[in-house]
Amino acid sequence: MEKKHQLGKARALANFGGNQRWRTLCYRPANEAEVREILRRHAHQRIRAFGSLHSWSELAVCDEVTLDLSAFQDVALAEHDGVTIARVGAGCRLQTLLDRLRTLGGRTLPTLGVIKRQTVAGAVSTATHGSGMQSLSHFILGARLAGYDPETGEPRVFEYRGGDALRAARCGLGCMGILLSLELATVGKYQVEERIVRRASLDEVLRAYHNFPLTQFALVPYAWKYLCFERRAREGVRLSLRERGKALFWRLYNSLWIDMAFHVFVKTAVALGPRAVRLFLRCTPSLSLEGRRIDDAERVLTMGHHYFRHEEMEFFVPQLRLGEALEVLRCATEIFAGTTEGVGGRLQETLHAHGLYAELLRHRGSYTHHYPYSIRRLLPEDALVSMGSSLAEPAFSVSVFTYSEPYEREAYYAFCAWLARCMNALFDARLHWGKHFPLGPDEVAHAYPGLEAFRQACRAVDPRGVFRGGYAGRLLGFDAVQPVMAPRDAVRAGLPR
Repeated sequence: MEKKHQLGKARALANFGGNQRWRTLCYRPANEAEVREILRRHAHQRIRAFGSLHSWSELAVCDEVTLDLSAFQDVALAEHDGVTIARVGAGCRLQTLLDRLRTLGGRTLPTLGVIKRQTVAGAVSTATHGSGMQSLSHFILGARLAGYDPETGEPRVFEYRGGDALRAARCGLGCMGILLSLELATVGKYQVEERIVRRASLDEVLRAYHNFPLTQFALVPYAWKYLCFERRAREGVRLSLRERGKALFWRLYNSLWIDMAFHVFVKTAVALGPRAVRLFLRCTPSLSLEGRRIDDAERVLTMGHHYFRHEEMEFFVPQLRLGEALEVLRCATEIFAGTTEGVGGRLQETLHAHGLYAELLRHRGSYTHHYPYSIRRLLPEDALVSMGSSLAEPAFSVSVFTYSEPYEREAYYAFCAWLARCMNALFDARLHWGKHFPLGPDEVAHAYPGLEAFRQACRAVDPRGVFRGGYAGRLLGFDAVQPVMAPRDAVRAGLPR
């Protein structure tokens, strides 16, 4: 008799932001053998895996067959060439992994995103990044995944520890098969020193990176001032009683004010209307405390960003073009809000040349943005289609949040669509794969020099296109003449059923 966990179950799924909902045949395999059996059983259907469903894009959406890998939770440490490596099951959540690393050997991850609720596979597959460092994908030293043998068409397990196949798996977008486990570089636990300060100009903000390379900052709309979290790593030492007291104070401040009360005020202002939003944001820099703390890296670099349902678009521009990009962002924000008539001079000419200016003016007064723009640095990294791949210099990401309910986001989507096209056309901007993604395959192909190598790596583990169909296949421009075959067509073509 077939075990219960081997049986697929019809299931309704929804992501964290509430903007993606679908029904699917869902499995929760317990081991690699069960994954291979599921792949064999559904070799002629679309298959995707999902993690914590914290993404906003359509990458995880699949109305045919999905795999829940939450049973793949194992964590083990090993030494290789002087590096302590964590071998981690794909379904392990980052918080669980961090707890296990601390318990097993006083270790942690070399980079951390804002939240710790994602699964390892989900964070890696969309290149989740941390402030001032490369993404987590960059630190993947080995990947084990299930796919289809290109010779026989039968399910098998692939292992990669180098070459384009590993570089593709580092940000596979679900197209490299089903991730089973990953090998990540780890570092010893460390502390972060943080200074919270207000800055009037971008030049002041960027100068801090020389001494505080983990800095991230926020540009506050309508006030147009910068709130900076200047950060640098330091070796873990025992803190004095005064330092421990300050660390505890800032933990409470961040949790009660930034993670909770601030977002309550945001949602209240949105409910009261555009004038309330603009007034609140103009006051925001003055409402934020300045100060200094030293605390564990995990405490400083992460937030309770999941307490309130929201949606986000994040775009990445080269460091040397950041000032220009933020000026465009400021102008677009004010025009969409209806607080200015338009722009002039060279910027107007540039927008006209790209066919963007008339559309911008048509949206005047249609949307008031209600959240600070969060800005973080990303270093170049070794992958094929991660946001930091093939870069000659660091990039800066700009996050565009909304806290409106899903049914109220039409104006936000219009703002993001114009902004994404503009930043891509003017600054070769890339978008975060796991977030709101209003660009198409032409813009993606233009932005990623490694895209064709990525396609080839995906075809090597998925000759029939089982994993790269639907939204991912369209967005990444995979060859449309290689569809998944129905069983009878597979027999005619001589492929295994």
